[in-house]
Amino acid sequence: MKGDVVRIRDVEAQRGTTQRGFVRVGETPVGPIQFPVVIIQGTKPGPTLCLTAGVHAAEYPGIAAVTQVTRSVRPEDLTGTIIAVPVVNQPMFQARAGFLSPIDGLNLNRMFPGSPTGSISEILAHVLLNEVVVLADYHIDCHGGDLTETLWPYAGYSLTGNPQLDEQGKTLARLYTPRIVALYEEGTPLPPTKGSLTYTAAQRGVASVLGECGSAGTLEPADVEIHVRGILNVTRFLGMLPGDPSVQGDRLRAVGQFTVTARRGGLVHLKIRVGDPLKSGQEIAEIHNIFGDIVDRVQSPADGIARIIWTHKAVNTGEPLVRCWIVEPERLDG
Repeated sequence: MKGDVVRIRDVEAQRGTTQRGFVRVGETPVGPIQFPVVIIQGTKPGPTLCLTAGVHAAEYPGIAAVTQVTRSVRPEDLTGTIIAVPVVNQPMFQARAGFLSPIDGLNLNRMFPGSPTGSISEILAHVLLNEVVVLADYHIDCHGGDLTETLWPYAGYSLTGNPQLDEQGKTLARLYTPRIVALYEEGTPLPPTKGSLTYTAAQRGVASVLGECGSAGTLEPADVEIHVRGILNVTRFLGMLPGDPSVQGDRLRAVGQFTVTARRGGLVHLKIRVGDPLKSGQEIAEIHNIFGDIVDRVQSPADGIARIIWTHKAVNTGEPLVRCWIVEPERLDG
């Protein structure tokens, strides 16, 4: 960025305008590999917020939310700049693929900071981070449950040890989530995910938060609304849009997690739903064999909240059934 102009390769926005275009990062034998970018330059200078979605491109509510926000925000109402990439991983989007790129088989959200000379996922990570995200002061990466996951909404931030940056990241996460905040830190039961976009962006000095909402390849209006509300809360808190953030209810802080796996193979009959509070020893599922006999009764090993339920119902020994948060009331001073 220079002065009143924001330029990302061929997409250039002057003060008071909205511009859309594509950033080309490679090609297949039949055409380009690219991602869309929207730049909204407010009429008044201010912070720069980057919005990304579709890093995992079958997580649709975040994609729809970023698209909705960029279509509704007018430059005359905006102080500062919004840079948005509604669908980062277009090969996954086209192939309706979960987690892994259909081109190189890599999980893009483990590839950051990427490489200009690697495979296409590494090149995409390199371009997105270095030519888009680091232009911003603040960043939200919108995710949700992928094709095999039913997910309970939350927001997360990877602590860096920089007090000012971490305070910004924690505040944005609390504004985004409807309930649960996860603060990832080395040496704790919730370590950061190295190679993820938000972890790497925070290491580069961007207050970068993960917003999670949506389940199993669906596009429910309520899930889209949670993402939209979170984005608007952040922009209003930053003074980029008029109005005050709307935060309802108490927050819970995730301090750990555990995964319950199948000890026997068979058909899973769940007795809980995502978001349910669990007690230690509570029965959460039965495993039935092919004849309908109950071969295992699965119990929760600890108190928690069901945060992910895997959608597969025919399981092998050792496969995950439920992942749970361990939570405590959120402390606003920590």
